[in-house]
Amino acid sequence: MATETRISDRQAWSFLITCILLVVILFGGGLVGCPYYKVWERKMAGQAELQYQQGARQALIAQAAAEDEASIKRAEAATRRVRGWADAAKQGCIDLGRPGDRACQDQLLRDAATYSIAKEGHEGVIVSVGAPVSVAVDPRNGGE
Repeated sequence: MATETRISDRQAWSFLITCILLVVILFGGGLVGCPYYKVWERKMAGQAELQYQQGARQALIAQAAAEDEASIKRAEAATRRVRGWADAAKQGCIDLGRPGDRACQDQLLRDAATYSIAKEGHEGVIVSVGAPVSVAVDPRNGGE
């Protein structure tokens, strides 16, 4: 036995009205929900940008701290190097039989500073060891 299913006109109109109501509800929900979604989307984009900027700021702070530490280490190394030059100049003058000769020590310091500057490729530096020793070197003027 075969049963025949036939939709009555009333059921067809009910189905059509239900579909139309669903479309209207979905369209209305989209119109109402779209502005809220845009606000939420902008809020999320703002939070992402804020996190990016905070990360970039932290990276800059870390870089500045590293550069600060490196400059301190370079200054400490330069100080040790200059103290070594001063000790070597003093010993060199003693070896030459001129202990306590200030001109001898200054000349040896100039030579050491000029050699170091030429070796490292710097254009000029002011070297000082405490108050008594101060040598300014400019390799363009013959090391004086």
